[in-house]
Amino acid sequence: MNRKSFFDGRVEVRTLALVDQPANRPDVQARLVSPTGELAVLSDGEIVIQHLGYVEFRQGLPRGNHFHKLRHEYFYMIAGETELHIEEISTGRTERILLRAGDLAIIYPGFAHTFLPVTSGHGLEFAAEPFDATDVYRHELVRAPGTSG
Repeated sequence: MNRKSFFDGRVEVRTLALVDQPANRPDVQARLVSPTGELAVLSDGEIVIQHLGYVEFRQGLPRGNHFHKLRHEYFYMIAGETELHIEEISTGRTERILLRAGDLAIIYPGFAHTFLPVTSGHGLEFAAEPFDATDVYRHELVRAPGTSG
């Protein structure tokens, strides 16, 4: 598994290894490929998932533009490519990270995030914490086409 770390490890992108062995592999998180299709193992057994969602990405249309104070979010790209725009709320420091199919992004609380799809695609969002609408704080990083500000 290839890992890239940002913001002192509080944002991480893991590219899951493509393997053909369900057992005897070094990483629990991996993409298992067989003649019958692919199975992505996303949880390493260390977190209990209390929220799971499907995300559709439409080319050029931003998704997100918010941050959480409590929630740790995981995003797995099933298909497509998207730029992940990140801003550390406390410092204003920013990063842009290209995510491709097979990438798992981990975002700690206090980081605004927006996905700007390069191509259409889809992914999964999950978290150890249950969804809480009171922990979603709007923070525009990327404007939608046709909007002004």
